[in-house]
Amino acid sequence: MRVRLIALTLAVCAAGVFAVPQSPAPAEPQQAEAIDFDALRGQAAAALNALQQSHEQRVASVARTRF
Repeated sequence: MRVRLIALTLAVCAAGVFAVPQSPAPAEPQQAEAIDFDALRGQAAAALNALQQSHEQRVASVARTRF
């Protein structure tokens, strides 16, 4: 009986130790990179153009199979 009580006490203490939140490690300072918005606009325009062309190709292929 006494062994079970000691084991239970140790288990409760261990659970309490693991339940305490640990302080996070200090974060390293990061350098913010400059964002090239002109390049992003160019990439977005190219992606939109490619998407429109692929949509037009799909519409054309569906139209061919209907007739």
